[in-house]
Amino acid sequence: MKFSDLHTHNHMRAHFWMQENPDRFKKNESFTPWTVISSNRKGYLKGKMGASYSQADLVKVWNGNVRLTFNSLYPLERQFVKGFKPTPGKDKWYRFLIAFATSHKLPLRDFIQTAYMRIPDESVDYFQSSGYDYWDSLNRELEFVLSDSGNRIGKNKIFTPGLFRRILESEKRRGKYVGEELNVKDAKYLVPKDPMELNQSLEKDDEITMVVTIEGAHALGTDRASIAEISRRVKHVKNEWPVPIFFITFAHHFDNKLCGHAHSIPDMGKLLLDQTTAMNEGFNPNGERIIRELLGLNKNLERDPDLGYRILIDVKHMSAKSRKEYYDKIVNECFAKGDVIPVIGSHCGYSGRKSLEEHIKLQDSERDDYCELCGDESKLSKKAIKELIENQPMGKFNSWNINLCDEDIQMIVKTEGLFGLSFDQRILGIKSTDKKTSRNGIQLIWDNINAIIESAYKNLPEEDAHKVWKCLTIGTDFEGLIDPPNPYPSVLEFGVFAGNLIFEIEQARKNGKPKHLSHLKNMDDVRAAVEDFCFNNAANFVKKHYPKKSS
Repeated sequence: MKFSDLHTHNHMRAHFWMQENPDRFKKNESFTPWTVISSNRKGYLKGKMGASYSQADLVKVWNGNVRLTFNSLYPLERQFVKGFKPTPGKDKWYRFLIAFATSHKLPLRDFIQTAYMRIPDESVDYFQSSGYDYWDSLNRELEFVLSDSGNRIGKNKIFTPGLFRRILESEKRRGKYVGEELNVKDAKYLVPKDPMELNQSLEKDDEITMVVTIEGAHALGTDRASIAEISRRVKHVKNEWPVPIFFITFAHHFDNKLCGHAHSIPDMGKLLLDQTTAMNEGFNPNGERIIRELLGLNKNLERDPDLGYRILIDVKHMSAKSRKEYYDKIVNECFAKGDVIPVIGSHCGYSGRKSLEEHIKLQDSERDDYCELCGDESKLSKKAIKELIENQPMGKFNSWNINLCDEDIQMIVKTEGLFGLSFDQRILGIKSTDKKTSRNGIQLIWDNINAIIESAYKNLPEEDAHKVWKCLTIGTDFEGLIDPPNPYPSVLEFGVFAGNLIFEIEQARKNGKPKHLSHLKNMDDVRAAVEDFCFNNAANFVKKHYPKKSS
């Protein structure tokens, strides 16, 4: 079975390690996305968070039979590596102490970043420097991704970080022991320049079709550039870059000065990071302008050839308020005119909520127990809130507004878009009590898939609801430092995952015969549905929408 992944970062580990010292790697021809950065194998085997090991480098992608990858460019947001300023009267005393101790001007911050993100200190220093520019970084990242596009390599290189590891470890012995993780021969990836190249590439089993996307509109340099300059950069991407960008994940973890982002950082992360600026807010006028221009629309929401090809919008990380404004002001207005803009949620989970209004109403009640079925606390006393928290029921899904609700699913089906299912435990809704149970595996993923399909059948006419089966695909977020379900720590386990999913759907089909599974008459139907989820849906979608650049 072939596989696709709607949201991943195949080059990220290699680029992080090599970008600040490219000449060192060019000497032995290892400055390429094919170079594998040796992993912590214990972390990989235990399915730990993907910081110490690679989940989706190109060698694993090739050996895991992933033949369509949507590879996301992502200039690291500087808030991840720089300190924050606590607010007097709002933050507690320990936030001031933590802010001082973890300032980027002190060594502790660098130690935390290198230990957690497993990237070299020189890269952290660069990200912290005033010279770090998102737009420049984005262009360098694209150049790196394209450096071996179309070339068939004989054998990849392996880089083991750290002098101590290089002295003690034999790469030759290690390579024989874990060949699928480290070694590939006679392999090729291609970033298509146009729809014809895309279609030809997708027909080949001996080639990875790599579609390029961008994660975060901050990548356009929205933190420093004027709105006019950002607009020029959108045109530059469309007119000057040698390959098209298929979609952009418009928001990310921090303020991009265009639209509000969803609450996404829980637990200890909030002690080191502050994402409150613009969190859970909507679009500003500059954001409305840029999202129109990305879509090739003028102020009247009409296609304008001068604005170039359409770059689709991924709503993951948008706040519920931003998503609602995007649907109401652009998607539905264009739909009424016959211009269907497919809604993409590239690496999401199901929230269990009915509407975006419900998400907006409850957004300030989101706590670290993200599966809590929290209610509106805006009019409650502190004592009543405390009692409510103590007696809060737990749901099955992550109910934060970073995830997609029934209304989002209806928009995806209506526009024949795509819902890419994340492989992040937290996004999928695992609870602390689930960590060491059988739910930390295929059950967690199937719960989300099943609920998404049920949502469509509950809220749409059956002839429309059935389309949801063509709107679902894999969207792992591998190499985004996620914590995957334990049995599937990398793309190498996709084959096992597919077999497990076939079994789960077959059992569900036979037990109770639910309406949304009634069209699956036998095991062959189930297998076909899983093949659609794993590859065909994404392949058909990109064939339909891959843009042709203006000549």
